[in-house]
Amino acid sequence: MATDWKQFAEDVRHMMREDTAVREVLAATGELFQGYSPAMEKVHLKHAQHLKTLIEEHGFPTIDKVGEDAAIDAMRLILHAISWPEFMREMEVVTVDLAKNGKVPKDYVARLVDRIRFYEGRKQVYGTNADWDDNGILRITDVEDESKLNARRAEMDLPPVDSLVITPLDGEFHPADPKKRQEEYVAWTHKVGWRKVDMP
Repeated sequence: MATDWKQFAEDVRHMMREDTAVREVLAATGELFQGYSPAMEKVHLKHAQHLKTLIEEHGFPTIDKVGEDAAIDAMRLILHAISWPEFMREMEVVTVDLAKNGKVPKDYVARLVDRIRFYEGRKQVYGTNADWDDNGILRITDVEDESKLNARRAEMDLPPVDSLVITPLDGEFHPADPKKRQEEYVAWTHKVGWRKVDMP
């Protein structure tokens, strides 16, 4: 039976709307900013499982099939599945190839590649993830060959970056205990399977 890509697109858009709505509620209560909210994680995993099922049945929702907006929403749903490493890694393989032919948004694929590396504790390729360092400064985490960073970003339709520092010490917000926050984050990456316990 032929795939109803219009319905596929609507399913993806509906999931993204629900994601945004839950995020807004949790932000209003403050729960969103106290680690990874269990309520937010539940929504992320539910959507990722549904999207995985749709992709297995019909193929990936590329721009030519569902339009750019729905293709972007699909990538955002994948990016939000941060406690399901296997799914994100699987989608990286699929989308990197599709991006070469302009079938998925390149900038979101770059974010996926980097996010996986970020959680695995490896250097980024495109510098799309930032984190608080031990001094409470928000900066782009380590990247490969920094001198060619902006050239790589341009290839993936990302704007150039002038500095790896996002928020200096005189910025508005810094974690009260950056070291403790980092330790909790690393423990989480072990718990969900991004890193093995013996990895640095």
